[in-house]
Amino acid sequence: MNALKRYWWLILLAAIAVYPVIGKPSPYRSGLLIFAGIYIILAVGLDLLMGYTGQISVGHAAFFAVGAYTSGILTAKYGFSPAAAMGVGVVFSATLAFLTGRPVLALKEYYLAMATLAFNEIVVTLIIGFEGLTGGASGLRDIPPFTIFGFSLLNHLHYYYFVWTVVVLVIASAIAVVRSPFGRALIAIHSDEQAARSFGVDCAKYKTRAYMLAAVYASIAGSLFAHYMGFIAPDDFGILASINLLVMLFLGGIGTIFGPALGALFLKLLPEITYQFQDYELLINGIILIVVLVFFPRGLFGIFTALRNRIVPRMGK
Repeated sequence: MNALKRYWWLILLAAIAVYPVIGKPSPYRSGLLIFAGIYIILAVGLDLLMGYTGQISVGHAAFFAVGAYTSGILTAKYGFSPAAAMGVGVVFSATLAFLTGRPVLALKEYYLAMATLAFNEIVVTLIIGFEGLTGGASGLRDIPPFTIFGFSLLNHLHYYYFVWTVVVLVIASAIAVVRSPFGRALIAIHSDEQAARSFGVDCAKYKTRAYMLAAVYASIAGSLFAHYMGFIAPDDFGILASINLLVMLFLGGIGTIFGPALGALFLKLLPEITYQFQDYELLINGIILIVVLVFFPRGLFGIFTALRNRIVPRMGK
């Protein structure tokens, strides 16, 4: 039973692998989990910045937009392969995060939140303004499906497994980062930046690198989103998208990696359960978030961990 408690994630991976082929394969079911996987990548990246480094960001969707539009423009208008376009988007997002990271992350608390909020608005405004390149408010169309080594992932099952392979790699890399000396430095900055600085930690450098890493993950998610949808518009990357990411973090359990992933999965699948109350989606999400934060401050992952710790020992008796 200790093995079950330790390797529960293998059961989860098996469930993800067999879910699309249970019964009759459905593009709708696969599509739901494709969107969930994309938002898990976003949430995990933001968790490294907020949950482990302690830096507030209310504009993370800006890098989501940069990745999506870079990949979309290069493939739809300039004939780049999707993989190459994704790579360019990652480099562009990392560079943009490096250039803006130090001045933005030098701010604290509410000022930092407002600066990241403004950055998100600037990116969306630029997307609308450069209409000839981005399609403006009407959106960018005719984005081709993702291809790998000449193999098109147009089939929903193929894209499902591709996206979730990326999700697993992102989560594994995030866990490796957290457990590394770099991750321990981020945790030290979160705990007490002044104390970390007194022990020789270059806080500005580490915060900027965490910001860049979160931007890279967001850019990858943006590229996956663009090639799945085939059409993107500025409304997909506005302030509401950034706020939804924050909800995913706190709902799932910030500072846990798996928590934000669980929060993203829950919020993306919840509308399918409460579809008859779709006019009250924001209200329902708000009530759930308040209940979880008040009664379960560690989020959904805390609830899951508590249940696992109770059930597994009983199974061993």
